[in-house]
Amino acid sequence: MKRPLCVASIVITVIVYLYLQFFDNNFLYDYSNLTDKSEITLIGVVTGKEFTVGYTGEIIPVVYILPYDDRNNKEKMQVKCEMATDGYIEPAIGEYIKIRGKVRLFGEARNPGEFDSHLYYSTINISYSIKETNILARGGKEDVFHEALYKIRMNLEGKLDIFLPEKDSAVMKAILLGDKEYMDREMKELYQSSGIIHILAVSGLHISILGMGMYKLLRKMRLKTMYASIISVLVMYSYGLMCGMSSSAYRAIVMFSIRLLAQIVGRTYDILSSLSIVEMMLLIEQPLLVYNSGFLFSFGAVAGIAYVMKAFDFEYMKNLFIDKRKMKFSDDEKEKTLLCKFAEIVLNHISSGLLAGFSVFLVTLPVYMSFYFSYPIYSFLLNLIVLPLMAPLMILGVICIIAGSLFVPIGKSVGIFVSIILWFYRFLCGITSHLPGKTFVTGHTSSIKIFIYFVAIFVFVATFKRIKNIYRNMLLVFAVLFMLINISPDLMITAMDVGQGDGILVKTRSEALIIDSGSTSKKNIGRYSVLPYLKYEGIAKIKAMIMTHEDEDHISGMFEIMDSVEKNEIKVENLVLPDVGKASRGDNYLKLEERAHELGIKISYISCGQKIVFDDLELLCLNPTKGMETEGANAYSTVLYMKFGDFTALFTGDVEKEGQEHILEDIRKESGKYSDITLLKVAHHGSRYTSDEEFLELISPKIALISCGVDNRYSHPHKEVLERLSKVGSVVYRTDESGAVRIFYSKRRKNVRINKYCG
Repeated sequence: MKRPLCVASIVITVIVYLYLQFFDNNFLYDYSNLTDKSEITLIGVVTGKEFTVGYTGEIIPVVYILPYDDRNNKEKMQVKCEMATDGYIEPAIGEYIKIRGKVRLFGEARNPGEFDSHLYYSTINISYSIKETNILARGGKEDVFHEALYKIRMNLEGKLDIFLPEKDSAVMKAILLGDKEYMDREMKELYQSSGIIHILAVSGLHISILGMGMYKLLRKMRLKTMYASIISVLVMYSYGLMCGMSSSAYRAIVMFSIRLLAQIVGRTYDILSSLSIVEMMLLIEQPLLVYNSGFLFSFGAVAGIAYVMKAFDFEYMKNLFIDKRKMKFSDDEKEKTLLCKFAEIVLNHISSGLLAGFSVFLVTLPVYMSFYFSYPIYSFLLNLIVLPLMAPLMILGVICIIAGSLFVPIGKSVGIFVSIILWFYRFLCGITSHLPGKTFVTGHTSSIKIFIYFVAIFVFVATFKRIKNIYRNMLLVFAVLFMLINISPDLMITAMDVGQGDGILVKTRSEALIIDSGSTSKKNIGRYSVLPYLKYEGIAKIKAMIMTHEDEDHISGMFEIMDSVEKNEIKVENLVLPDVGKASRGDNYLKLEERAHELGIKISYISCGQKIVFDDLELLCLNPTKGMETEGANAYSTVLYMKFGDFTALFTGDVEKEGQEHILEDIRKESGKYSDITLLKVAHHGSRYTSDEEFLELISPKIALISCGVDNRYSHPHKEVLERLSKVGSVVYRTDESGAVRIFYSKRRKNVRINKYCG
């Protein structure tokens, strides 16, 4: 069998994935005996240390410990301890310490597309965190080797702070030492949205430059192959430990070691077999890595270049774009030859770079669609420029540290060139970030589609030189289209779990609108919950964003959505505001209005009797009356009656008092029209002061949606409302119990399907 290790790794990966689909809780840390924000005392051994930057910019020391005698800790996961700075004395790695602090459990995703902190930290063997941690006692011996590596890293980071400006130092700490903690959010997002975030991870690029550089230097010093290999491997292993030994660093170091070992024993090095060995080693140690995007990107990139790229007929593809007969620059034959050779070298570099990028894209497309739901379009071109500059950047960084340690002015002089390259990176990222269509929103995909897609990729590679290129290329095109094309339901309504607040998405086959987006219990709900969910559903354009009223728990996320509009990440065509009197328009109303004006978003004002119509969907406004003036914002909440075929819905915001009386009058007048409503979005998170008996008896909703936060301080939904809904036969769905609730309606089949994200 050719490459049996590759077959074995594929089989093991499939088995691990299928097992985790049914038994993933076996590998997640059990939180049943822990309470969030409770005080806890632990004894454990220090396994690592670092520093992080707090919300207000303060530097916080972090210590990782492996708890002693933790029965829930089957996988020997570490605890991340953010230390209290008052009276803090740093413990040594290897010491045993007794600590006390407040437990912070990592949250699970409660909306599709949302980042799952519990799962992510489990993949990197961290169980939970402790804040405001104090050391009560310490003892035992330090681990001299690991403590020395930590001190070297801190010393090197300190040198970078001396020789480089703050922002550039933060980036070089990430590139050279794997420490991203000092990079600000904007810089990380810039690199990520541009598709070059991978340069910040210690990976194959680093090991090939530093490791192979050291090996070749030792060989030039006439050191025997065996000794040069052993020294290079030990240094790279120590370097990986110093930088945190991520899965990408582990992969690169083990593959580097196997490559040198092959030379020693006189065997041919096979990159795919080497890759398979490392994958099996990592998955056996931590099966949850199949859910880690860094792990998948790292292995996917190597597989793309080593396996898929070789299946392209490079000469055939190059000749499609390059006609050597037309490459004439001068009548002078010698000059023409030199120019032709130079042009051919440049074109070969560009062609091979694009082909490598496309090969990596083919393998990693499912990863993008499973974790980020979008793809940075210009990353192909950007990486052609960025990657060739990485070697000089890293070498300059190393020279900056070493030479600067001997003579500071040299370090600062070399640092100027480092800053120039990093400025050029920012400049390129800045250009692409303002180009139209910088990000293609792919939406999510399914496991079945991924399996079929990879079968097609395998057939494409396996039929190289056996089937004509045109047929193989057609297979490739159809495979990519198969992945990217998602069939939308006729109608989908989602009550997103935004904590204590409201956030509703209404989506037809071609358009989408948002009704409210805010929270008082979750920070940055727009950035971390709403926008990821929109990408998950493949939504890059919002037809209308409707504000029912201006309370914080209904609009905080709207400002973040508008920030995304400014960054050219999403498009919002209309902002719809309630058409109330000026006296009722508070600060939030005016700020939202002003922000929309700044971004060129069309603003519409809605009141009773007006409609929003698109596709086969119709929204009729029942509240407020035009120019309505009230003491509180809840009373003027926009109330919308929706009709889509036989499906009807009533979205009520936080309507109460005058507003509630007003819509009740309208419903009484046309009780036949509003009776037996399919869906009711219950007003004011299920407050007892809304949704009275008469109102519910008149509309008789089949489904009731309540948006409220887990264990919220208002005790929403109130018992009285739940009893009233039960009395009229409504089936109640709550975001605090179910996470996001999605309702699907098929116009042809006239059936309703409900999906709860949690539970």
